[in-house]
Amino acid sequence: MECHLISGGYDYLLRFVRRSISHYQERMENLLERNVGIEKYFSYIVLKSPIVKHALPLKVLHDRDS
Repeated sequence: MECHLISGGYDYLLRFVRRSISHYQERMENLLERNVGIEKYFSYIVLKSPIVKHALPLKVLHDRDS
């Protein structure tokens, strides 16, 4: 799970994995019922992830700063 404070028309971006769309919907309904401060939400379902990188070699960062 990830949570990011973002700029623009939204406050936060949450990223998480669920077993199915129905399991996701059940979880969201549960959160809304608990009154944890969610006024509204928008969902975007990932269909494909053509590139996924979790790390960047430190040398690449160093070379860009030079």
